Amino acid sequence: MSEYESMADRDEALALSRAAPHHAWVLTDRDVWHRNPFYHGPEMPHPEDDGAHDFIADHGIDAWREATRAARAAAIAAAEAKAREIADAPDPWWPDDPTP
Repeated sequence: MSEYESMADRDEALALSRAAPHHAWVLTDRDVWHRNPFYHGPEMPHPEDDGAHDFIADHGIDAWREATRAARAAAIAAAEAKAREIADAPDPWWPDDPTP
């Protein structure tokens, strides 16, 4: 998908999202699912995530929401730790010499 196609897809997803704030996911004409930023209901699995649907069938939607909440929190913590590590690392392109 070219940059312009991606932009058009995102624009279409945004328009669909505004029109259907009660849907957690919207599907564009390019057959791409997008999370709806206007949806404020409970967490819903990706429509094509068969593993999530199997888990929900076995354990229930609340168990899936708790599992994804924990996984998301762990991913956010890992990303924040990596960002701190990068921010605290010395810049290899900048000399340690304090003189300008």
